[in-house]
Amino acid sequence: MESIAYLARQPILNRDGKIFAYELLFRDSPTSDTAVIASDLLATAQVLENVLNSIGIQNIVGTSKAFVNCSRNMLLNSMFKLLNPKYFVLEVLEDVEVDGDVVDAIQKYKAQGFEIAIDDFIFNSQFIDRFEPLFPYVNYIKMDVVENSPEEMEKAATFFKAKDIKLLAEKVEDEETFKRCAAAGYDLFQGFFFARPELVTGEKIDATSSAIWRLLKLLRERTTFDDFCKVLENSTEVAANLLKFVNADSQTHCHVNNVKDAVAWVGMRHMQEWLMLMLYARRPEKPQR
Repeated sequence: MESIAYLARQPILNRDGKIFAYELLFRDSPTSDTAVIASDLLATAQVLENVLNSIGIQNIVGTSKAFVNCSRNMLLNSMFKLLNPKYFVLEVLEDVEVDGDVVDAIQKYKAQGFEIAIDDFIFNSQFIDRFEPLFPYVNYIKMDVVENSPEEMEKAATFFKAKDIKLLAEKVEDEETFKRCAAAGYDLFQGFFFARPELVTGEKIDATSSAIWRLLKLLRERTTFDDFCKVLENSTEVAANLLKFVNADSQTHCHVNNVKDAVAWVGMRHMQEWLMLMLYARRPEKPQR
């Protein structure tokens, strides 16, 4: 069954006013300027499913970067291993509790080539102490101009520039704020002063949770490659999503026409991560046994 995939993108500009990246935002209808997010995990999973299986990252950002929100659960469950680090910046949410597990996950993503950002940073001792273990791996700090005073914005610029971390001023809504942040040394800018989030849509092929659970069960039972592909071929909606996912980044390989080649390209190990992403993007259901 086909439906419409929704998400929004808001540009992130450099000091010259050119688009450096887009933040990808959850949307649940074509008419909403914002969205009620019941779960960060569900919202990010739906954004990523729509990007990977329906719209295609190149259609959304071209040659620019894409900032995506990362909850603790998604960092620890390896969901972002499916993404191409050439395009995606992992944006750690401000409420993520940083411990050894999170640091290990960030180290692994950095080793894979991902850039890391911290979202909605408040320049105070509590935030600094909490996120300090991540600073050696962080490329961007997003500073909220509403939640931080002009003095805190300036102090943050000095503090993070010394660590070779780029500063992004977010929620910039007027020229005065832009000029003040630019004078303080900020590298990147985001907010209504430049552009509101723009809706992006694409055709979506809906796969049922039961079909996804059935395939996950086979993987966990360590089924053979051929047997897995046979079941997947009969799960037509899941198979169609897989082919769209594999062919979305046309620059990395030749076009794939069949399920077996698609599974071989993804790999049985990463098939589980891809299926789990699709499952996270759906409202919770009881698995079929």
